[in-house]
Amino acid sequence: MPGFLFDLYQRTARATFMQASLFMALCLAVFSTGGLPLAFRLTGLFLFAALALVQPAGGLVCVILTAPLYLMPATVNIPTRTLLLPLHEVALLITTAAVCWRWIGGHMRDRRMPDAGAALRRVRAMSVSRAPEVLLALAGIIGVMLAVPEGRGAALREFRWLIVEPLLFYGLVRAISMSRETLIGALALSGAFVAVIGAFQFVGLDLTPLIGEKRAFSENIIVVDGVRRVTSVYGHPNNLGLYLERVWPLAAAMAAWTWRVQHGDGATGASPAVLERRSTGAAFFFATCALLSLTGVVVSFSRGAWLASVVAAIVLGAGWLLHWSQHRQAMRWSALALIGALVVGMTGLALTLRGGPGGGSVDARLLLWREALVYLRQNPLGLGIDQFYYYHNPAFGRSAIDPSLIGTSEEFAAHPHNLLLDTWVNVGPLGVLAFGLVLVRFYHNALIAVMKRREVVVAGALAAMTAALFHGLVDRFYFVPDLAIAFWVLTTVVERSEN
Repeated sequence: MPGFLFDLYQRTARATFMQASLFMALCLAVFSTGGLPLAFRLTGLFLFAALALVQPAGGLVCVILTAPLYLMPATVNIPTRTLLLPLHEVALLITTAAVCWRWIGGHMRDRRMPDAGAALRRVRAMSVSRAPEVLLALAGIIGVMLAVPEGRGAALREFRWLIVEPLLFYGLVRAISMSRETLIGALALSGAFVAVIGAFQFVGLDLTPLIGEKRAFSENIIVVDGVRRVTSVYGHPNNLGLYLERVWPLAAAMAAWTWRVQHGDGATGASPAVLERRSTGAAFFFATCALLSLTGVVVSFSRGAWLASVVAAIVLGAGWLLHWSQHRQAMRWSALALIGALVVGMTGLALTLRGGPGGGSVDARLLLWREALVYLRQNPLGLGIDQFYYYHNPAFGRSAIDPSLIGTSEEFAAHPHNLLLDTWVNVGPLGVLAFGLVLVRFYHNALIAVMKRREVVVAGALAAMTAALFHGLVDRFYFVPDLAIAFWVLTTVVERSEN
């Protein structure tokens, strides 16, 4: 292709990428609308597939946008059963097929066959550099093998949702060199979306029936400890807080970075006027998403999310302090004052409205931890993926549940509310090792980027991951679809900083 035509194509592709991604999301929305004729819904899916061939990155954007909707799958009625198809899974599988088709088509167009020897060498090199991911996949397979008979179907489903598909997503993001700005933008928009749904619920307007049918037993608005808590698109308010605590620090850091670019901290080929318009719009978008996500954290009334946001704010403030240390002092102190106000506000909420750190479900979680340790002493390799429920629930005859939990909502708990115990229960010691290696790599690269290169965006990813780990001490860390996708987004953001 002549050089000027290639440049024109690149500019056009960049200009139309956002529109294509939003149209692809609209196509998925059409497919998920159960009241429409099936032919019309399948047309939307066909259009999504066609666009994924042209813009596979747009397909991955849709994976991120729809990951929080895992409890609101599209339904397709066939003569023998009703198919439940999570939208993020549909988007990921179609995008995977599109990327494979493009790869095969590229080789056929160039009239050359793939070099099997070179491919084998690349696989070997990748298996060494990506050893933690390989270990995680192996641990997931073992987790399926350990499943009890009545839980085998759940184990296979969760293996697909939580191991295979997140790793596939991560591999595709790397394969198509998806930019970190695109990843963060999609994550920020998805967070803003679920936060807005939660905020409307808090003021009495529930929009979730317009999105789809939620496959959960809980109400969309519940009253706990005398406060009104919202679930948004999730089954529990804590899930809303868990997701948004990962979103807002990254969106806030991206807003700060794009604002800094607008004021000359970064060289680009764009004219000053174009650069200012682009940066102003991007900074406003990310700042709005960060504020909306923080609002969602507040109305979730999750003490864990509040305190995790305090931790994230402290980490983000330290990163901002390093980033602004060579710039205007007034801006540095203004940013730190904002962070300080957030820390004080979130801490005050946690210590007053929900009864302090010693109230609520602390005793129940201690009992769940003790129970999980009993199971792990009996089964050192773990229980298997999504098998805690089949041991914990007395109805299955394997339970070591504390009698005080019987008759409460915790009788049906599906996880032990601790990241280490949850990981060991699901994927065993091999999975614990795999996640440990990924996190060591993440923190090593992130600290270098923040301390030496003073990258404020990486500081946002560092703050988000630290918040996730902090909250994971008493709740979920990875083993639900949206948190799994967010985990690999954060990992990729830090890896992109190296390039």
